[in-house]
Amino acid sequence: MTTSARLIDTIKRELKARGITYKALAERLELSESAVKHMFSTGNFSLRRLDDICGVLEIGISELVDLSETHEQKIEALSEEQEFEIMSDMRLLLVAYCLLNYWTFDEIIKRYDITPAQGIRYLRKLDRMGFIDLQPGDRVRLLLANNFSWRKNGAIARFFRSRVQDEFFDHDFQDDESYRVVKNGMLTRKSMLQLVEKLNATGDLFDDTTWEERRLSADERKGTTMVLAIRHWFFEGFRHLEREHGP
Repeated sequence: MTTSARLIDTIKRELKARGITYKALAERLELSESAVKHMFSTGNFSLRRLDDICGVLEIGISELVDLSETHEQKIEALSEEQEFEIMSDMRLLLVAYCLLNYWTFDEIIKRYDITPAQGIRYLRKLDRMGFIDLQPGDRVRLLLANNFSWRKNGAIARFFRSRVQDEFFDHDFQDDESYRVVKNGMLTRKSMLQLVEKLNATGDLFDDTTWEERRLSADERKGTTMVLAIRHWFFEGFRHLEREHGP
């Protein structure tokens, strides 16, 4: 579906949600109802007319675009083969990671040792995977759902577990921009599941925040990782102190 078609569908949804008919919209725009119907059927909207309709809906054009992207069907995970393809080239993995964090193509080329020609090849690969929509002018639109994640125990998850996890935790977490909380106690399964639900909600908040700030330049944002973890676990170093069961 083209961008214009998605915008028109979004306008229709927003009009319906507000109970605004074509007739009512026509009156607000000082047009005939037939003119409004023709405009929607042909998709022939001028920028001024689009701005007028957004005024009726009481939203900005940028918000309309955000709504259209939110309702678009997006992928939540890549296939195993696609992850292996990304892992086959560390620069391709880097580009995918940066795009996932809403970097522009120019910001990636400026920051990293990747030539424009190499970068375009990587963008085309990711476009073929359905990871992005490569648009004119080397602009990129992510085709990933907000809850996108790498495959559990997939190639990329294993890479981060083996190469990144230890590096991440090799920190004292004492500066103003880091925080770590470690709790230990005895919980029932019911309480455990309740906490897991709240941790999931916190993860959703992180995703929503990165989405809201995606239009800021990469220079204004810092790479940030949040780890939420909870599991039933007993320190193996104490295992030998357990009292044996039975006679």
